[in-house]
Amino acid sequence: MSSNSSPLIQTITPERWVGWSMDFIEAGYTGLLVKNGQLVRELTPGRHFSFAIPLLEQCQLILVDNKIRNLEIISNGDFLSRDQYLINVSLSVMYQVVDAKRIALELSDPIGALTSAVKDSLGVAIGQLRVEQLTSQGRVHVRQYLLDHAEVSYALGFVLEDVRVSDISFPQTRGIIRQVEGMSARQETEHEAGLKMQIAEAGRPSIQPPVQQVNVVSGSQSEANEPTLGATLETPNLPFKGQSPTQASLPMRDQPVLAPTVLAESTEGGTSTRLVHKLSGAIATLSATPFTLGREPSNSLIIEDALCSRYHTQILQQPDPQGTIRYQLVDIGSSNGTFVNGQRLVPHQPCWLNTGDVIRIGNQEWTFEV
Repeated sequence: MSSNSSPLIQTITPERWVGWSMDFIEAGYTGLLVKNGQLVRELTPGRHFSFAIPLLEQCQLILVDNKIRNLEIISNGDFLSRDQYLINVSLSVMYQVVDAKRIALELSDPIGALTSAVKDSLGVAIGQLRVEQLTSQGRVHVRQYLLDHAEVSYALGFVLEDVRVSDISFPQTRGIIRQVEGMSARQETEHEAGLKMQIAEAGRPSIQPPVQQVNVVSGSQSEANEPTLGATLETPNLPFKGQSPTQASLPMRDQPVLAPTVLAESTEGGTSTRLVHKLSGAIATLSATPFTLGREPSNSLIIEDALCSRYHTQILQQPDPQGTIRYQLVDIGSSNGTFVNGQRLVPHQPCWLNTGDVIRIGNQEWTFEV
């Protein structure tokens, strides 16, 4: 196995004598001979000779380490379980380069791309199991899922040789954050007691009682009945469902606040199909298809949420079997999943939308209206 202290890619300018150069490629490396920015040929381990016209042709030798290397991934509450608990995961991925040309010449940050691909698959694997399942069989499930769904890594030029999950645990400082509201006090107590017992049986340290997360979206409506981003939402300081009077008495600034969502600009005379934010009433008109949602500024609807992926989901217009034009929601491989009426979507599998459906992305809920 190659040491991670050695670089994955090295660029060398060979010394030449009257235009000629002799290059030696060590075992475990692939050489790429580049002349004037163009790949000339791929070099296998051994001795190779090359010629370049002095002053007219510039040659570089790129060495790509194709030995098995190790990538450590440690997440701190980046993923959600099926029952909506934050999960910590630490794992080690052993990978190998299989496409030196793509790694060296086409990707600006190959290790970053591999890390992102592994984390996306990891989020899907974590989202398939509940907390009690993760404590008992999480390591085996995560390892097998990552090895069985390594197509994206292979497309990047890597092959995953093995995955070793060292730990699956829960955030200790923040406790468990319950994302789903509506549990009674008795249900919360029973759930907490059962979870502590499962963790104790699995040899985990005890965790703090769950803290319900209260999301408040900043924004107040203007005279034109359109949301104004960055404004303050005047909300009565009353207890939320499932919230204790002590929590309700806290100033609004001391409660978790969801960052404002940047809305896509709507077009005049466009379709009336829209997404309405459940808390703030903010409206996003589906003025184009595909209508993409995520954190990146290039999306149709920019969602500022830590649990939202850069490119999270998209809405498409498609004819149904009867020929009627309808809308489909497709999760495009997000880390923490897309939910419709409480049900998590299978990545890349379209879901027909009906008016009134509630779409949840991270901590935000949007109502689909036609």
